[in-house]
Amino acid sequence: MTSIPELDDLRRFLFLLPRKSNFQFTKETRKQIRKELFCTLSKRTKYINWIFPNLERSIGTNDKLTVLDKELDWSFSKYFKRVLKSRGDTNSHDDRAYHVNLACARIFRKGEPIYRCLTCGYDDTCALCSHCFREEYHVGHKVNINICQRENGGVCDCGDPEAWVRDFVCPYTKYLHNNDDVSMENDGSDGVADGDSLLKSEMPKELQKLLLGVMEILLDYVIDVMTSNDLHFYDFNSTNISTITKYSFYGELDGEKYDTRGMRDVSDGKFALMVYNDQVRHYRDAVQRIRLASKKVKAFATMVTDRLQSYGKAKVLVTENLELLRERQKILSATGLATCIRCLRDVFREEMVDEIVRWICSFTESELFKSNVTTKDLLCQAFCKRWKKGLAQPERIALSTEYIYRTGTLDLKYNIPKIQTTTKESLRKDDHWYHQVERWNLPEKLCQTSEYNTDTTDLQPNTCHLGSRFQYFIYFDIRFWKSIRTVLHDMYSCSVITNLNFKNVLCAQYVDIYPTVADMLLTKDREPETNVMGVLSTQIFTCPSNSTLIVQHHDLSRIFASIYSFLTEERIRTLDDITITHKISIWSLKIRRWCQCFFDVSYILTRSNDFKSIVEYNIIPMACDIIALFQGRPVIIREGKTHVEYESPDYTAFFQNVPVIYLFAENIAHCFSTMKNINKHEQKVLCKNAIMYVVTFLLKLESNNYPGLLDDTIDIDLKVQRNAKRDPRSNELIQEYRIDKEKVSFLHPLHSLLAFLIQFAEFESSFEVKQIIDDTINKMGQTNIPNPTVSIFDYSVRTIVLMSQIKSGFWVRNGFSVRSQLQLYRNTNLRECGYMRDLFLIQVFVNTYEPDFVCNLLFDRWQLLEGWTLKSGGFPIDQNEDAIFPYDHHTLSYILDECLNFFIQLQSEVLYLRGLKENNLNETHIRNELIHNLCFGPMTYSKLCSNIPEHVSMEKRFDLMLQDVSTFSAPTGANDVGMYKLKDEFINEVNPYYFNYTANMKDDVLKLLKHRIMKKTNKTMNKIVIEPNLRNAEELGIYRHIGNYSLSSYFSDFIIKTLLYIVDQGVDKSDNLLETTLHLIHICALERYINTDDDNNTGKTFFANFTRQSDIHGTTIAQLLFNMLDGEAMKDHRAKIRSIFAIFDTKYSNVNNMLLGCISQFDSIKLTDKTNEGDPQKAISRKKRIAKDRQARLMAKFKEQQSLFLKQNQNEIEETSDVEMVEYGDDEGWQFPEPHCLYCQNALDNAGPFGIITYVSKSSEFRKVPFDDPYWFMKAFSDSHNLDNDETTKEEAEDETYSEKWKQYMKWIRESNVMGPGFSSHKHVESKVVSQSCGHGMHFQCYVNFLNTNRNKQQQISRNVPESIEHREFLCPLCKAINNMFIPILWVPNKKSLENFVLPLEATATVNVFEQLGNQDLHEPKWLEKFGSLATKDLEELSQLTATASNMIGQNSKEITTSDQKSFRSMLTNMFQILTLLVFPRVFKADSTLILTNTIKSTEISLRGLGSISCVIDQISNNALLNLRAINEFRNNVLLMKMKNWLSTPAAKADVYMKLLTGLSQLSNKQLPLQVQSADFFEILVNVIPLPSLGFLFNAIFKACFVGHILQVLSILVTKLNTSNSRTDNEHYGLRDIPSMMNSNNGIYTVEVFRRLSEAHGLDHVNADIGAILYTMLIKSVTPFLRRAAILAYVNCADIESLPVFESSQRLEADRLCDILKVPSVAQMLQEFIQPEGDNCYNGTIFNSYVQHLKSRQTVNSNANAMQLELKYELEYPGIVKLIDLPDRLDYFFTNYYYLDRYNNPHTRMENPAICLYCAEVMDVQRTSIGEQEGQCTIHYLKECAGCVGLFLLPKDRTILILTRNGGSFHAAPYLDKHGELPSEMKKSKPLYLMRPRYNDFLRNVWLLHNVVNYVARKLDSVVDAGGWDTL
Repeated sequence: MTSIPELDDLRRFLFLLPRKSNFQFTKETRKQIRKELFCTLSKRTKYINWIFPNLERSIGTNDKLTVLDKELDWSFSKYFKRVLKSRGDTNSHDDRAYHVNLACARIFRKGEPIYRCLTCGYDDTCALCSHCFREEYHVGHKVNINICQRENGGVCDCGDPEAWVRDFVCPYTKYLHNNDDVSMENDGSDGVADGDSLLKSEMPKELQKLLLGVMEILLDYVIDVMTSNDLHFYDFNSTNISTITKYSFYGELDGEKYDTRGMRDVSDGKFALMVYNDQVRHYRDAVQRIRLASKKVKAFATMVTDRLQSYGKAKVLVTENLELLRERQKILSATGLATCIRCLRDVFREEMVDEIVRWICSFTESELFKSNVTTKDLLCQAFCKRWKKGLAQPERIALSTEYIYRTGTLDLKYNIPKIQTTTKESLRKDDHWYHQVERWNLPEKLCQTSEYNTDTTDLQPNTCHLGSRFQYFIYFDIRFWKSIRTVLHDMYSCSVITNLNFKNVLCAQYVDIYPTVADMLLTKDREPETNVMGVLSTQIFTCPSNSTLIVQHHDLSRIFASIYSFLTEERIRTLDDITITHKISIWSLKIRRWCQCFFDVSYILTRSNDFKSIVEYNIIPMACDIIALFQGRPVIIREGKTHVEYESPDYTAFFQNVPVIYLFAENIAHCFSTMKNINKHEQKVLCKNAIMYVVTFLLKLESNNYPGLLDDTIDIDLKVQRNAKRDPRSNELIQEYRIDKEKVSFLHPLHSLLAFLIQFAEFESSFEVKQIIDDTINKMGQTNIPNPTVSIFDYSVRTIVLMSQIKSGFWVRNGFSVRSQLQLYRNTNLRECGYMRDLFLIQVFVNTYEPDFVCNLLFDRWQLLEGWTLKSGGFPIDQNEDAIFPYDHHTLSYILDECLNFFIQLQSEVLYLRGLKENNLNETHIRNELIHNLCFGPMTYSKLCSNIPEHVSMEKRFDLMLQDVSTFSAPTGANDVGMYKLKDEFINEVNPYYFNYTANMKDDVLKLLKHRIMKKTNKTMNKIVIEPNLRNAEELGIYRHIGNYSLSSYFSDFIIKTLLYIVDQGVDKSDNLLETTLHLIHICALERYINTDDDNNTGKTFFANFTRQSDIHGTTIAQLLFNMLDGEAMKDHRAKIRSIFAIFDTKYSNVNNMLLGCISQFDSIKLTDKTNEGDPQKAISRKKRIAKDRQARLMAKFKEQQSLFLKQNQNEIEETSDVEMVEYGDDEGWQFPEPHCLYCQNALDNAGPFGIITYVSKSSEFRKVPFDDPYWFMKAFSDSHNLDNDETTKEEAEDETYSEKWKQYMKWIRESNVMGPGFSSHKHVESKVVSQSCGHGMHFQCYVNFLNTNRNKQQQISRNVPESIEHREFLCPLCKAINNMFIPILWVPNKKSLENFVLPLEATATVNVFEQLGNQDLHEPKWLEKFGSLATKDLEELSQLTATASNMIGQNSKEITTSDQKSFRSMLTNMFQILTLLVFPRVFKADSTLILTNTIKSTEISLRGLGSISCVIDQISNNALLNLRAINEFRNNVLLMKMKNWLSTPAAKADVYMKLLTGLSQLSNKQLPLQVQSADFFEILVNVIPLPSLGFLFNAIFKACFVGHILQVLSILVTKLNTSNSRTDNEHYGLRDIPSMMNSNNGIYTVEVFRRLSEAHGLDHVNADIGAILYTMLIKSVTPFLRRAAILAYVNCADIESLPVFESSQRLEADRLCDILKVPSVAQMLQEFIQPEGDNCYNGTIFNSYVQHLKSRQTVNSNANAMQLELKYELEYPGIVKLIDLPDRLDYFFTNYYYLDRYNNPHTRMENPAICLYCAEVMDVQRTSIGEQEGQCTIHYLKECAGCVGLFLLPKDRTILILTRNGGSFHAAPYLDKHGELPSEMKKSKPLYLMRPRYNDFLRNVWLLHNVVNYVARKLDSVVDAGGWDTL
């Protein structure tokens, strides 16, 4: 073959690179490797367009090589980003999804959705990714959506023809960028027009050779390097310096093979101490050991450990001193860390391997590979060919030439070894474990291409072989380090084993080395979770063609041998070395990794299309050997006298692993029901042979004819001689056996296998079953088994009886372990394979054999044949432990009930007898479970699943069946959950005696059914009969005679004894037992499942037994039931008894005459209900009427007593809660909380100052409109103009118009932003100090004492506390809310009327008081004196103190005499200190309104979007109102104290007067226009105190502020909408696209006002056609101001009874608020601005003054560079303030962001993403910020984000992370699954949907109401561990 120069250059490069790089591996080295690989593959850039087909499009005229080298670093990932950026496609990430004529094979990553169409798929493992699944192509199909829980959860099966039974359309099977006009010669040139067009053409032959050559060289190089990389598997003591140097020698590469003319591969003499990761050692231990070994600082050890944990290995130390390295290695290895010392050359080459493997994997993601079948085939061809060695030493030197197998090593010639065989092949030829080696059934051409399967040499036992490159890569999997293993596994899944042409070859090669790979997994792999078997086995063995190939090659036996030998000998052995035994290793059982092999077997058995080969081969014999290891284990023996002192936990090893065995048995048996292309006779023969073998196997075990049986490890009696007794009625021998004395066990998987085989055999008659068993017994010959037939079915009977005895408390002395075993057997996934299989075998036994024989065995095992016969003195119970009858009186009733239910279930639980196919069987099973659990009433999905075994609820069809049988009520509110209710049509299918019901559940269902019948029929409860719920006999086929037991005289004797026992004990004590007995008799009376055709049963009926007189008891069942018709105690059972007699009367003629002969004093009248109890409906109505009258009389009496109590104690009633605020009638008014201290519980007035505790902190919900942000500007004016409307999920308000551009823009925003957009503009967010209160009160002295106690406690206890002592924080003793301040309560009840408070004075109608103030000389002494006296008078009326408060404050600040006065002064000092600390650096004054203003604003923001009956004040909570009124009254009180000189403050009175005058003067006609540019008019409104005596009413003050605010808003809109840098007109929308109100006629005034203001500002005019838009923007901007003013008025006045009531939907909220506040509407003010009515119109005057002021400023600034007058005040955000928008489904975050190239593949940078709910930034919650000690989330909210608290959504953990300065906690994410429930651990795989009411509730009640700190505080306070956080 002609050598290709480029390939020779590549070999030399790989050989020489370590030496050229001086053995120092850097980022530049990685770049050199990538460059060399690309240059070689492209033939020195000749084919560069094939490798980078879209590079030219993305770089324009730039030089390709320069861009690749300087900008892209020869990196595929950077190239992809460049291409995506150049395209600018919104969905450009879909480039990675297209797969033209190929399998998609896209890996499912953690968090991504997996779509399974059960209608289209081959089975329920066939899956589609989010790209390939399109809902429109699966309409009406059964689709299941799961969320992937692993980083590699399999691959998408789209495009794999074996995965689908129906065709569907995938949008990615065509090229993403179609270009049909392709004209290009296939000459390999790079002059092509379009990259995508290039990829459609045929690949040049030269490029194909280059590609194959490059891949072969790289794969060979990786194998060459990894051959000597196994030193880390040896422990320290087994190696020495000589070993290290030898490995360095063996690692040398061959210079000839690498085309370096024989140059020797030398090293620099240095060695490195390496450490390797595992999943056992702790992180801190590794840090400690690495620090000790390296002798370096902890930071270095931490860095190395982080590298070790993420990368999988790390370098600790490099030196030439091997002695030193050995010494340090000993330190590292002391705790079990895997270490080795490697030559630095080999370490360098391993890093080269890392980069090479990553390059190959990135190449498999390229456009060339994704779109070209040839490229995929060439890669697989390179993998499938044999490894071509490039080692300098072709074999290693050893003392012995014979290789001794060691797990994970190669032989001396570097061949892949096989597990060695010691037994000669000829000795096992007749053994069922023998395996004949043969070639694989593969196409010959493919074998030649792959250099594989040309003969059987490589397959021979004990033959080590030179394997394929793929086999070496798999074999070296545990040698690779963690990060590269993951990359390789992804490549295998996506690009190698999914190849449609080579997948069979790859499967064969994998199976060839399967035992050795399994051996490494089980015994050697330190990181089993990343083992390759978990990926390869699932992908390879679930492919039908692969599974069929394995079955036909008979390789299942090799896997069986691996399992069997590991369980028995704790190691993997070959088929020839299998030693058959019953011994099993507990150690092996506890290593759960072996279950992987069983899963592999299950895949092969269920996916194979050649079931005949399975059943014809020795599968059944080998399976029986494996299953027998669990047969009859673990053994338990009843403790009859003493309690067990020690309970061995070994039983858990069996019960945890046996489900896999049961599944294995079911899969084996299932092969017989799915055989295709085989006639029925042949199928029957195969089934018969299998059953005969299993029966024979069971009989061998029973006769102790099996190796390794030990008496104490199996529940078989191994004695040679066994006692037996003969049944006198059937003449059958039955072995003597007592469950309470002998060995028993719950687990009998061999019997389950037999049951499955019988079920799937499809026999035509029950005789065939009996014939097979009889033939097998006859073939066995003589044994020591008394009755072989009994031994086959006996164990199932024993298990059922054992279960019943444990439930009845008969095994109580055995401790908890037997209860646990019962629970596992009965109520987990063992139920169907254990309990139901045992019941099935008993049903087969009952159906097939003679009734007396059956019943004798059953009652003997139940121990109810003898010992409890009624005598004259009652039922004697022998208490002797050795007595025949073991039960006492207490236990007997429970045992009888269990036995009766067992017989009922024999005829009612017939699911597995009906011959249903697998899908119908599973669906019917699920349906029954759902019906019998939902019948109790509506329940949540979690509750439903908790009542159903997990394996049932995890079925793919479970949710689909749930939809069929129930109706779902979705949650609507924030705290609602979804509920499922059973449809009425399924109620009739409920069976009260369902096998999974407890006694209580049975009683509940009986009552439920009776009530339902009573409502329908109007019958009374004791007249209702629950009919047996039985299937038609024809449905049971050959099993239609399962009721034959009722023909036995043993059975009738049992019923008679049970009835006598009930009568003896009394019906009151045995009511439930009687009900169960009657129901069983009722079932038997129907005689539905009785065989009357059998010669042995001729003439036999249950009626004959019913009327047969017992020889022992001298009575009949009929007589006993007839006697029960008498007596009051039996009234509830008479209807049931009569129903039984009625059945016989219907079935047989002349029944009465027959009953006369067996019933003494028989009277047929008693059998009919002739009693006349009147009309049931009338009786019910009468009872209801009587109850209703009685209730009315009681309520009237209660109301009378309540009124009398309130009248007598009206002035003395104490509040029931500190939080509640009491409102009395007009005389009393609204009151503050009574002084009842929650700390000392003292309610006396003399206990010192009393007040409420509050929390003052900063909050960041205060936003400004960002006019420079297109989205947030539009969003600010897109919410409803009525903020008191209920917020809905609709984005558009019904009474506003929205343009198409607006709709398209909002849609584009949603599609472009998976989360958000976030409000990330810091300059438009303000953090302001606000107050909140929990409303609880205490005395000031108690407050001080509590702070001191809390401080001392925190110093003593080491824990994470939620409060900061430095900031005076503490937790409320009652509700645990966080607080930091005390506010006194000093005032009398508030009786003020809000209506009067907002009324204007008559005098102000003609002369405006602020106009007078503007003309007044404020320095005139007389006027000032008058102002002061009237202001003092008004302030005294405003702040009315209680008598106690007046005495406490004192009238003279210099004379403080009482303790209360001292305490009060101390309290004021404390408050001012705290507030000064909180508002720093601002200066805080006692009478400041800062906190009141901000808190009102914050309250108003939090109420936006909440529904209101009339006004915003209706929405304020009691706590918020109490807090606001307390702050407001305290401010007023401080002003009064200063004015009265009650405070020792310099010039206090003058200070108050100046404050009042300053506030009022700001609103004068002269000053108000000047305030528009910078003032906050709501702050002015709060600051200015109404002074009615001077004419300054609240109405006048508010009106002036309102006018100023309107002018302010207008000015802002004018300047912002006209400036040249405005974003209001952009590529997405224009100013006309802003939503506007419908039918608005006020636009003309708005436009005129805008025109005048624009002229005054020197700006362009606005167009007249946008008047409605401008008016809408104005309304939306001023509505928050009006809402806040209304809240302020309500804070001052408690009486709102006389306020007008409006329908919120009738008018604008702004207009309604204007009516309430008695001011003109906005529209009226605009009109008065333009058309003032008269010369004294205040609004017109102010407007004109403001316009003149603007013009005068323009004139002053008229130079060329002057801009319009700058507004310092920014427009507050008028819409609903929210956190970011979240995706409708949580998995959209992963599919549309986390795993996308478009966002630079965040999953490669973030292990656990966290989304800031404020600004939508994404960070890694697990990583620290660069240069910081804190994590990224903490640093983000503290330093980077505008939010004051940290709120982060953690998508992987489905929770919200909450961070504050004092700690943090977690809150449930606002996502529910489709069942309307919060995600739980059990439902991680369910897709989650956004529940908007929950999200809105969180952002309003937790964030906007400032409860973040309270939530965290309560969480931390409730946690008792030292960490303090609720962990994930």
